[in-house]
Amino acid sequence: MASNSTFEAKVLMSKGKRAAAAYIHADCSQRANPKHLSEVLDILLNPAKAIDEWETIDWCKWLMAGGRTPDEFANTVRTYDNATTCGLVWTPNFVAYRCRTCGISPCMSLCTECFKKGNHQRHDFNMFLSQAGGACDCGDTSVMKETG
Repeated sequence: MASNSTFEAKVLMSKGKRAAAAYIHADCSQRANPKHLSEVLDILLNPAKAIDEWETIDWCKWLMAGGRTPDEFANTVRTYDNATTCGLVWTPNFVAYRCRTCGISPCMSLCTECFKKGNHQRHDFNMFLSQAGGACDCGDTSVMKETG
């Protein structure tokens, strides 16, 4: 028979992801050792479940968002990101760009989004299909000019 705490966690989860996440967020704000978070995580992160189960991943996103939508939470987190580099990592067969005008290294690469955000009009650039994968160097002054 399931323990009382497991039953309580299942009842809480039956309220829906947003409501459960908001309740757990409030519980975490008020207690040093929040009981409900541990109980819900015990259900979600059960070793017998597949690690890539979509529903579990979605629940974890909602819990991190603490009652907001995962997209609202991601937007809030982005406001604190003052990184100047993109850092997108790609796999083989990814379309990327190389701007010889902006680059100080022949291996400098940019993802499509960063290339389009930059002004590369009248620059010496090429678009290529990555053979082995790579990473976006946008903002990395060790391989491209600061003005790039």
